[in-house]
Amino acid sequence: MLIALVLSACQAGSSPEVVAPPAGDILIGSTLPVTGFFDGAPPIEKAIQLAISEHPRVGPFKLAYWSLDDAVSQAPFVDKATQNVGRMVAEPRVVGIVGPYISATAFGLIPIANQASIAMISPTTTDACLTLTIPSCGSKASALRPTLTNNFFRVAPPDPWQGRAMARFAAQSLGAKWVATINERGIDGDRYIDSFAEELARQGGGLVVRENVDKATTNFTPFLAKVKASGATAVFAVGGANVCAARAQMKNLPGVWFLGTDNFTLSQDCVKNALVNAADMYGTYGETEPDYVSNPEARKVVAAYRKAFPDAPIVDYTFAAYDCARILIDAIEQVVKANHGAFPTRAQVLTAVANTAQFAGLTGTYSFDSNGDAVTPMMSIYQVENGQWVYKQRIDAGP
Repeated sequence: MLIALVLSACQAGSSPEVVAPPAGDILIGSTLPVTGFFDGAPPIEKAIQLAISEHPRVGPFKLAYWSLDDAVSQAPFVDKATQNVGRMVAEPRVVGIVGPYISATAFGLIPIANQASIAMISPTTTDACLTLTIPSCGSKASALRPTLTNNFFRVAPPDPWQGRAMARFAAQSLGAKWVATINERGIDGDRYIDSFAEELARQGGGLVVRENVDKATTNFTPFLAKVKASGATAVFAVGGANVCAARAQMKNLPGVWFLGTDNFTLSQDCVKNALVNAADMYGTYGETEPDYVSNPEARKVVAAYRKAFPDAPIVDYTFAAYDCARILIDAIEQVVKANHGAFPTRAQVLTAVANTAQFAGLTGTYSFDSNGDAVTPMMSIYQVENGQWVYKQRIDAGP
């Protein structure tokens, strides 16, 4: 549906007003669907703005933020996003970009920025093929990098790594090491399950049943019979809310956990489909919030955000975007210092981002591998309690 909206936007409405670059010696840019239907984009824009306003100068240079809107008629429009990045490439003061916001536009934007050696760091994109060279992605990741140097980084883990995170949680927190898996998402689902299986093996366990089903399946009795015969202590399900009906049919499998990913995590339809057996379902969620309880810096930044933007919500990935902006700022500061106050080149900033070492952000501590993925990306575990999804804990989804 998202791709259809991206394509249909070109046939409706007019382009937003052109926004000139702001005054400033060094610019950090973003292209976000801030007038689109994504509720998360405006808060992300504000979080980037906050990070830059807190660091208005780097050495002798004034730092400023250039935000461009890539929505047309409230839909993200890949052609508009491409135009925006082209404008940033043509403006020599732009040395880094926070974004892209969605994977659908990232595939078009990364090669443009790559050829200009502009570092892009995304708080939100999770498509595996943006960074990984797994067989089902083919050569997509390498095609995004025509210079053969990586310029794209992200703090959110690739989607399949949710399998890894859930396997760790299952083995370490639930004691479930022999697991049956069911997949209604075809090749995409296989990526999650492969990741889950690899990590489960590292934890001393393994898969005892692995089955694919059509997404229209409503009767899971044959699969659950195999689960019972195998002695599995958990079911890992990859699918939408429909697959949660399998949980409702697990009445003769007491003590067997039901685990999943953000394809149904936080979905009340999933809870509804699980009927009276919804309790103790667990799911991963690709976003994680700051630790407001033990991290004074997080509380300080939240207070500053609310003061600066009293009417703005705090939503998923708001402070991941803040961290992305801070990583860019930190890289710029390093380069200016190493240059003895001289202007930082794009290539220098890109190298500094790639070499980020244990940057302590609000949502995690970040370094990047050669593909641009965070080495220790964090995600959340949720549990169903009393018919509601409840945050349980953070978990490292990294290798």
